[in-house]
Amino acid sequence: MPDPTLNASPRVFANSKFFFHRGRKFFVRGATYGPLPPHEEEGVQIFLPPRDRARADLLQMADAGINVVRLYHPPPEWFLDECERAGLAAYVTIPWEQHVCFLDERATRRSIRERVTSAVRAHRGHPALFAWAVGNEIPAGIVRWYGSRKIEGFLDELLDAARQADPSPLYTYANYPPTEYLQPNALDFFSYNVYLHRPRDFERYLARLQNLAGEKPLIISEFGMDTVRHSQEEQAELLKGHIGAVARLGLAGTILFAWTDEWFTGGSLIEDWKFGLVDAARVPKKALAEVSALFKGHPRIPLPRTPPVSVVVCSYNGARTLDACLTSLLQMNYPDYEVILVDDGSTDPTEQIAREFPSVRYLRQENLGLSVARNVGMRAARGEIIAYTDSDCMADKDWLYYLVGTLDQGGFGGVGGPNVSPPAQNHVQACVAASPGQPSHVLLDDSEAEHVPGCNMAFYRWALELVGGFDPEYRKAGDDVDLCWRLMQRGLRIGFSPSAIVWHHRRFNVRAYFRQQEGYGEAEALLRFKHLVYFGPTGSARWRGRVYGGARFSSLFHRPIIYHGVFGLGLFQCVYPGRSSDLVLFMGSIEWNLMALAALLVSLQIPAIWYLPAAMIAGSFGVAISYALRARVETRHRRPWSPLLIAALAFWQPIARGWARYSTWVRKKRTPRRIVEAKSASRAQVVEWDRPALLSFWNEEGVGREHFLPALKARLDREGWKYSADTGWTNWDYQVYGNRWWMIRVLSLTEEHGGGKRLTRVRLHPSPTVFARMIGVPIAVLSFLAWLRFAATTSPEGYRLIGAWFCAVVVWMLALLWASTRLRHRVAQIVDLAAHDTKLSSLRARRKWF
Repeated sequence: MPDPTLNASPRVFANSKFFFHRGRKFFVRGATYGPLPPHEEEGVQIFLPPRDRARADLLQMADAGINVVRLYHPPPEWFLDECERAGLAAYVTIPWEQHVCFLDERATRRSIRERVTSAVRAHRGHPALFAWAVGNEIPAGIVRWYGSRKIEGFLDELLDAARQADPSPLYTYANYPPTEYLQPNALDFFSYNVYLHRPRDFERYLARLQNLAGEKPLIISEFGMDTVRHSQEEQAELLKGHIGAVARLGLAGTILFAWTDEWFTGGSLIEDWKFGLVDAARVPKKALAEVSALFKGHPRIPLPRTPPVSVVVCSYNGARTLDACLTSLLQMNYPDYEVILVDDGSTDPTEQIAREFPSVRYLRQENLGLSVARNVGMRAARGEIIAYTDSDCMADKDWLYYLVGTLDQGGFGGVGGPNVSPPAQNHVQACVAASPGQPSHVLLDDSEAEHVPGCNMAFYRWALELVGGFDPEYRKAGDDVDLCWRLMQRGLRIGFSPSAIVWHHRRFNVRAYFRQQEGYGEAEALLRFKHLVYFGPTGSARWRGRVYGGARFSSLFHRPIIYHGVFGLGLFQCVYPGRSSDLVLFMGSIEWNLMALAALLVSLQIPAIWYLPAAMIAGSFGVAISYALRARVETRHRRPWSPLLIAALAFWQPIARGWARYSTWVRKKRTPRRIVEAKSASRAQVVEWDRPALLSFWNEEGVGREHFLPALKARLDREGWKYSADTGWTNWDYQVYGNRWWMIRVLSLTEEHGGGKRLTRVRLHPSPTVFARMIGVPIAVLSFLAWLRFAATTSPEGYRLIGAWFCAVVVWMLALLWASTRLRHRVAQIVDLAAHDTKLSSLRARRKWF
């Protein structure tokens, strides 16, 4: 696993969310320069001042702490030479006719490509070049006219052509809020021009852009304030806050618009806009002193407080990557932290490696699993905050800064960040990395998470103690998901910091990829026993938030939704993820494929229904192919057959995961009785239920259903259940949605027994969902056809086949009955807790089914 800080390349390069140069992070501290009044040199129009004036400007910029200058036209060679002498890097935009319908004519597209490649080729290998931008702010109307996919495809063509002309600099496209949804795959980093002067709104938008950028660096390529309409004091204050926000939120840098008030565009000198840090005579404005102070020092604002942190590393036979992990953790830019290594009974040289790090506290236990190891680290920790990572991870030097900053200032109980893969080394690794099922985080919005990965998370000690730490039942995986859900059920929020990154050694070969999916399937099976409400009927998790991972793609079946504004005139045209289709997810599952196999076997005896298994099989392959067509593979490792490999992995991944899930269900022994701890003022009362359908509660203080129903609603909200309430047109009080197959209808009644004595009855009635009916009807039709075939057949093979079909149907029906019983059982627990909240005394549930 390569350490980006050890790369001593003289060129700036991108790694995950940051730039690096000669082994150190490179924070872009930039200013735009021009366009300025043009003059001719050797018959070419140059939008720059004469060389002596340019040299003085560049030296003045360098003295102010600026390290990147942005240009809007390709410069002459002498200008790049002057940048190199001044210690500045150049970010150059290549202009072309983006304001017209440039995709209509092949000659126009070819001309644009030639213009881009010739500009890049003219300065090939120049050390002062930081990056080329192959475009800048394509009008939103043009993008809307062609569609974002076509524009992204053309930008990718330009990026690939430019990279072939000179692979050494970085390449990007300068985007802006009206087309924030443009995300070409071949970018080295994301670049946005944003003019948003309200600090809180600006920071929220930066968090949004950080998530859109994924695992690539993000910079603000234009930001400024006009000093004609605002005072110099306002400009200085705004730019100071802007630089601090950019650094605090983990961006890779910012470029201020502009260096000077002198600005030539549209064929004329602009006189009524003055964005410069210096005026046209190069006299500094008040903002320059503030900007220079931040740029010359570290632009990152110190945290208000730095509570002690304990970093816990859990390892089982992780010696291969442990040295790099501990080395990275001992180099954190954070003043008060300790590192604890918990060895979960390793049989490799883990202990010998730990002895090489005397400042690391080493704890060893017998092999009891990941959750137990994490609890051991929690009990041994001295810090107010406990951070967790794994021995196959390497943390960024500012990891704790971003984690603690988000946790301590956002009102969260826990926080996490992304885990980033090292770059793929070949085409197979690139395809595996782009395949579904990779470890990821799940976000409810741009700053709050539903789940953060276990290799990159931190919690307050009191939050961990509140929920009793990690559940020892999870030995390999699933412990992080279980903890996040339990914290949220207690009313705590989990934050997300996109810049608190760890590099995670992923499983890049096909065999290891499927072993990983089997482990996730086993974890899902264990989680489903405890958190039924978060799972669908097939056992896969149903997240409320959006799943983020390394493979950013949009399925053909649930494309993202883009808000363009009325007539496409919105200033901030935001992109929102489309909802995943339950049907599409089901069509890729092991259950769907087993049903298709069963239908295929039946069709061998009943040829008239051949189209049914054919359609089911085609649907399953269609889901996998749609993923492969939209998956984003690293450009340098893309091959013509890459979609075929990704489609194969996408087809088999849910099958392998589902098989592991069902295998775990079969092996796992669970007691059918549920015990719920209901807290009262004086003691914890244990209530046992035995297949409840009709519950009774007694009270002698006049408490009845009018008190019980609001308490039930509060309980359902607290535990995250989805439900519908009576609107006056139904014959039930609440309809609780438990899974894809069943919902529970709750009906209550209060009997008056005089003197304030009241008996409240609650009936729980299961009802099949629309989805269950949609699946049940085809199965019933198939069963009827099979019965007709059974009546007409005389061959032993036909008897066996049709008998197997009916056995499968019976098993399916029994599974549905069991799912109904378990769901009703869980809802009964919620009802009992709501009754305790309203001081209703429970009578033992009757064993009654209807």
